[in-house]
Amino acid sequence: MTGSIPGKSSPTIGIIEWFRPGEYTRVEHVLADLRSLDVGDLRTGFSWADWHAPEGAEWYDWLIPRLASEVTILPCFVYTPPSLGMAPKASSPPREPKAYADFLDQIMTRLGEHFEWLELWTEPNNRNNWDGYLDPAWQIFCEMVGGAAYWAQQRGKKTVLGGTCPTDPNWLKLICQRGVMRYIDAVGVHGFPGTWEFDWKGWPETISKVQEVLRRQGLNAAIWITEAGYSTWRHDEHQQLCEFAKFMEAPVQRAYWYSAHDLHRDLPHQDGFHRDERHYHFGLKYDTGKAKLLFRVWRDKGLDGVRALAELHSLVGANGSRQPIRNGGPVRGVAGSGLVPLRSVPKRQRRRVLITGGAGFVGTNLAQRLLAAGKSVLIFDNLSRPGVEKNVRWLCERYGERVQVALSDVRNPYALRDAVQQVEQVFHLATQVAVTTSLADPRDDFEVNLQ
Repeated sequence: MTGSIPGKSSPTIGIIEWFRPGEYTRVEHVLADLRSLDVGDLRTGFSWADWHAPEGAEWYDWLIPRLASEVTILPCFVYTPPSLGMAPKASSPPREPKAYADFLDQIMTRLGEHFEWLELWTEPNNRNNWDGYLDPAWQIFCEMVGGAAYWAQQRGKKTVLGGTCPTDPNWLKLICQRGVMRYIDAVGVHGFPGTWEFDWKGWPETISKVQEVLRRQGLNAAIWITEAGYSTWRHDEHQQLCEFAKFMEAPVQRAYWYSAHDLHRDLPHQDGFHRDERHYHFGLKYDTGKAKLLFRVWRDKGLDGVRALAELHSLVGANGSRQPIRNGGPVRGVAGSGLVPLRSVPKRQRRRVLITGGAGFVGTNLAQRLLAAGKSVLIFDNLSRPGVEKNVRWLCERYGERVQVALSDVRNPYALRDAVQQVEQVFHLATQVAVTTSLADPRDDFEVNLQ
């Protein structure tokens, strides 16, 4: 599915989700979510190691046709069977690089009717995926991927070179100089601004660096964003939506967003069990099945609705902007909270009222009463209630510079601390209400309402 802008070409947007053997039910849930978002492209993992495990072939014989019956899939072939590696682990280079091409040949014969494109490995600069100590100059990697790409081309398939994280133009130049790109149709690019990459220059600059390498090498391969996302580990769902809005305007042909669901809290990540909490919160939905802000807006209002809400975030300064608002002055902001640090706010300007949950029905009416009486108001809200963004826009347009907005969550202690320190009075209305659905999580209720 493509979200188009008049006069501008936007990429085809896909979703990423990798499945562990036996997750039959979760596959059906993800496919249902893709249908609700009108998404027709899915990037998923195909583990070479799992294929060699007991019942691995049975799992993929079911998974690939099932996914392909509803969406266009991009399978990413990765992870060495420990028995075939230079070391007994999935990130090891294989002892025989040709074994990877032989494996792909087997899969193309058995399941190739279900996919046109295939991705060759992913993030070879990540030791969880490729042990650089065993192959420090990527010599084995180049031999393995180059041979696999050549054979895939002979079998009539198109190939994507797995992207690095962060994107490394020098690594790509090395791959080109070794001749691997002769058989590659598209180059994958990864990016996680605000989660892993904090010196982020934006998608246009990142893509332009990749384009320049290909241009200098005389190559015309396509450029795809094969993995991008934003972790909501600090409950900043609004920022996830904003990063997605930038992502879907990236100057590429195809782009995949990570991921459909959060990693379940009871499962280990490659880095270890909860060693880095960010890994567990990239989904459009929580591991309970509850929709995050991006999923809800995308499902209910489409990509145009996502753009409109992202523009509102920019308007009120939710991601660090100092954009003027209609009928008013500039709104101060810093990343993640929409506020400036206390030390930057003169004492004479702190005489405002904070309303947590201020975008809701009661909060908006209270804010309007205070503003009409000449007060300045700081609205603190995570927009979890559908439609409350209209209340924020109305207050900003009507009362201008006397309205500040922090699009954040009361579970973010740093944003909340900054908000409280900048006011002289607080009305605390933020709460988790109507916890009557099967997706309700008592931990959320406790964190929001009490902790």
